[in-house]
Amino acid sequence: MPDSDVDLATAAEMLGVHYQTAYRWVRSGALPAMLVRGRYRVGSEEVEAMARRRDRPVRPRALRPRGGYGGRRNQMFEHLLAGDDADARKMIAQLLDEGVGLTEATQEVLVPALWRIGEEWHEGRIGIWTEHRASATVERILGEHHPAPRGRRRGTAVVAALAGDRHSLPTLMAAIALREDNWRVQHLGADVPADELVDFCEREGADLAAITVTGSGGGRARRVAGALRERGIRAIVGEPGASLERLQREARGS
Repeated sequence: MPDSDVDLATAAEMLGVHYQTAYRWVRSGALPAMLVRGRYRVGSEEVEAMARRRDRPVRPRALRPRGGYGGRRNQMFEHLLAGDDADARKMIAQLLDEGVGLTEATQEVLVPALWRIGEEWHEGRIGIWTEHRASATVERILGEHHPAPRGRRRGTAVVAALAGDRHSLPTLMAAIALREDNWRVQHLGADVPADELVDFCEREGADLAAITVTGSGGGRARRVAGALRERGIRAIVGEPGASLERLQREARGS
């Protein structure tokens, strides 16, 4: 074989994996190799190709718990209604341990529970302080986790809500969804002046801006998004009710 070939142990070291992992790749055909005098030899080109494949952004595979999310949503609603931080945090931690992505857990458990809390408030069955406490609990839970998936980042995304919109939780959810989908995220939070947002995106060389909207600020957000696009920066407006999966799809341009 050519001098540029390496043995399997060296290939594993170059790829940053255990020898047995590289061996399984060879046995499955994922990493082409030749057997020379009882030892596997791998072409350096094949090692480089495998490294490039491993560096490609990969969307996390969302695992759904057996039986779906209905029971978890009801339990989360009860935890938030009671102000039970510990059990609410424990449920999300358990879902993550089971292999559910943070975006999936947020979209399928936390958001529906918060919607029910909001409906209870609108119907006058609970006080506004209960709704605020529930939002603060969810914000603390999400703040404990920082997705850092493997692979090359898709680009730099800026997430913010415009001045006058003081709801920071939607911006946090959007930031988490984009981070988990391999974006490098600059999270500016809520109440950001439009001109400051545009200036920041230009200065940071942002590839994408995600503007969250709570209430009736959609028109203004779309105007700011238009101003960003005129400067060559892709912009997405997240209207109330839009899913995090939709945000990920639009961010990828799919």
